[in-house]
Amino acid sequence: MTYTMKPLSCDPSRVRGMSERMIISHYENNYGGAVKRLNLIDEKLAELDYATAPGFLLNGLKREQLIATNSMILHEVFFDGLGDESEPATSLTEVLTRDFGSYERWRAEFVAMGKALGGGSGWVLVTWSPRDRQLLNQWASDHCHTLAGRGLRRAEENWRGRKQRDFTRSVEAPA
Repeated sequence: MTYTMKPLSCDPSRVRGMSERMIISHYENNYGGAVKRLNLIDEKLAELDYATAPGFLLNGLKREQLIATNSMILHEVFFDGLGDESEPATSLTEVLTRDFGSYERWRAEFVAMGKALGGGSGWVLVTWSPRDRQLLNQWASDHCHTLAGRGLRRAEENWRGRKQRDFTRSVEAPA
């Protein structure tokens, strides 16, 4: 599959708190770079003979594929969320209130987590916990912990040379 950049979904000149130049640069360089990198990695994986490829090569390419994929997905979500300042829809406010006690408490935690990144690279994400059946704010220092936007289907852990397998059912977040 060849990935293409989604069009910028906001008017960068109308976003408060970020310059138009910074938004466009981030869109073209960070997001665009992730899309280009993902396509190159996928080309290399398509050429790979899995039966003979050294493990370090496969691991490296799959790690980089995850990083580039998450960077692409998270940037798309980020840019889709930019625009005129507004409050969330009533349905989202109700869910945030249910899971955090109030919209204001959720927002205070989310903003504080963003400030705690201290100007460094990273993400603050609102994510769905299928286990707890609630939203939570998640801190992520980079793009390589799990595929953004996907539910767990299977887990395999290599522990002291033994493979542990756990097949899980998909749990979708409520609409």
